[in-house]
Amino acid sequence: MRMSRFCLSLAIVALGAAAAGTARAADPSTTTSVPTKAPSGIADRLFLSFAQDAAIVPSQWWEGQIEYDDRAPNFPVNAFIGRAVVAFQPWKNIEIGGRVGLGNTSANDDLPSGTGATDLDAYAKYYFGNALDHTDFTAGLLLTIPTGDDHSGLGFNSFAEQIFGGVRYRLDNALIGGHVGLRLNGNGSFQGVDLTGKTSFELAGNVVIQTSKTVGVVGEIRVETERFDGQDSIVEALAGVNWKAFGRGMIRAALGGGLTDAAPNFRVIASYAYTF
Repeated sequence: MRMSRFCLSLAIVALGAAAAGTARAADPSTTTSVPTKAPSGIADRLFLSFAQDAAIVPSQWWEGQIEYDDRAPNFPVNAFIGRAVVAFQPWKNIEIGGRVGLGNTSANDDLPSGTGATDLDAYAKYYFGNALDHTDFTAGLLLTIPTGDDHSGLGFNSFAEQIFGGVRYRLDNALIGGHVGLRLNGNGSFQGVDLTGKTSFELAGNVVIQTSKTVGVVGEIRVETERFDGQDSIVEALAGVNWKAFGRGMIRAALGGGLTDAAPNFRVIASYAYTF
């Protein structure tokens, strides 16, 4: 299982290297500081780092997701989740949004299972636009509100606040980016076990390759130090596709896997997003 995860991560790293080696730098005459237009019509939003990405929605983003998580040994609960993801640009260069869902868990070793809500993630960020040639930046705050059912393994009963900064570099047919974040995790609980919160550091990288005017291939890697005392750090990778199949409608799908026990063994995401 760990070897298959390692191969998945290598594949995504190779994807990023291919993008850097084959995409040509954009013509300076075509650069724009308008925050509401993705370069070259690329379907560019991420999966793991949707909030922290150095991008902004034109006006609104409405997405319905279905996700299956095969959880790791640290959290022996498999979860099937239906989730809503929303984002708005209420003022120029400012995006606010969040995600929340309902899930059903199936636990191992006689641990509790059940159906309930997930934690609510809400965020706000400022988009700096084309601050440097072909380069965009964002900075913001992500707040986790413990609405999740920790008894069933759908939340940690812990408030968390993350400050983050994101960057992306725009090529003709690709985007290369990443973000850094610092998260303050409060004390919580998970399936009856008390958790002591720690301050965690997050580092992530991503690439989006535009294979056509309507399709973007996404690769992401995310690393976060342990959020709770005695828990492993999180290292996970994901590969996905954004397909603008219906004008303003987009079909999104992704497969991810973890390299540490605190990350899911694998996750599958399928969704439909409507944006304008």
